[in-house]
Amino acid sequence: MKILGRLMVVFSLVLVVGIAAVLVVMKLSPEKRDYLITRTAFEIYLHRDRSELEKESKSGESGVYYFTSYYLHGILSAVEATGSERLLKKSLHYMDNMVGTAVPLQHKGLRYTVWKPFKVTPKSPVPKPDVHYTLQAAVPLARAAAIIKKNPAFREKYALQAQRYTEFVQSAVFDYWWEGEYHKKVPWLNVDYVPIWNDNGTNMGLCAIFMYEATGDEKYAAIAKEVGYAFQAKLTQVDRAWIWESNTIPIGSDTDNTPGSVGNQAGVPDTSHTNRESMLMVFLYEAGLMYSVPDIQRMGYTFVDNIWNQSAEEPSFANYINGSDKPYRVYKQPGLNGPVYHGWVLVGGYSPEAQQVAFDMLKAIIRGRKNPSLTRNATGYGGMLGLTGHLLRNFSTLRHQPSAKAA
Repeated sequence: MKILGRLMVVFSLVLVVGIAAVLVVMKLSPEKRDYLITRTAFEIYLHRDRSELEKESKSGESGVYYFTSYYLHGILSAVEATGSERLLKKSLHYMDNMVGTAVPLQHKGLRYTVWKPFKVTPKSPVPKPDVHYTLQAAVPLARAAAIIKKNPAFREKYALQAQRYTEFVQSAVFDYWWEGEYHKKVPWLNVDYVPIWNDNGTNMGLCAIFMYEATGDEKYAAIAKEVGYAFQAKLTQVDRAWIWESNTIPIGSDTDNTPGSVGNQAGVPDTSHTNRESMLMVFLYEAGLMYSVPDIQRMGYTFVDNIWNQSAEEPSFANYINGSDKPYRVYKQPGLNGPVYHGWVLVGGYSPEAQQVAFDMLKAIIRGRKNPSLTRNATGYGGMLGLTGHLLRNFSTLRHQPSAKAA
């Protein structure tokens, strides 16, 4: 009977707290209510994903860290939104693990610090790190260092960690690849060599943006702007939206050698891979290097006019940035190649329409709505942590962007 009595007390307390929480939420403004829902969801997914993050961060493999970056960017966005030292420390713990797994590499008489694995390719019999994986995996390290540099309280306590991250990114990305292998060039910007926009260039640009913010070295600003201007040259306005590489991509190309892959079937960039370009535009603007709020808002129109299916209750996102749902690689169902959580969502900081669409996606997932696009966003690497973290950042950005609110 005593146990039953205690259970009744606990149940009553939970019920009272639940009712009180509902009453509080009902009294909040819609914006504060949506923020509270997002913040609560973020904490739940951060707790859920902690074991996966711990395991991935100790792998020592750039191919794993490529995907770990999606989780880390979500946490870092939440740090920027909230100023939470607790969240910063969590992200630094995982990044300390990642940098701790790096290994020395002697190459052409110079010593570098890099991640495994080393690969032999048809172009080089000498084992080298994987540039594609390294570039994307390094971005959150440089971003964390930039966040620390910009926050006086963080800078006082975590300057040594920021320095550790910038030294690693300098060695693994800029000393080894940009200077050593590419002779101070971003090779993917050479249209004679790479005629179609390549996301390796985007990721090197993102690394450079954050290295510039973290170190103040104008070399990185120059690299970032070189990438930004090259991307700008690709942009064309169609109606309210940006489009790029329209009908320039050969049908059936970009197969990635996965069994069953049909490659690109629309002749335009696919939605999943273009998350990086949305990030590039946002962060170049915020670093004061180039682009404007109207530029980002136009990217927001690409998201809400072309990619989104116009449904708030069951949102879906097209496989390609022109709205086509033709198959891409092995993603053959409509919307299955529409993960937007790790980059496209960030335009919501300057586009209230895009922010509402992204928040509607969160609500639909929480309510258990199902379609290929929602499933991909909910179950992708770092999907819910990235979505909720970036939404939190957008709430904060919109509050300080009167021009965005009026758009």
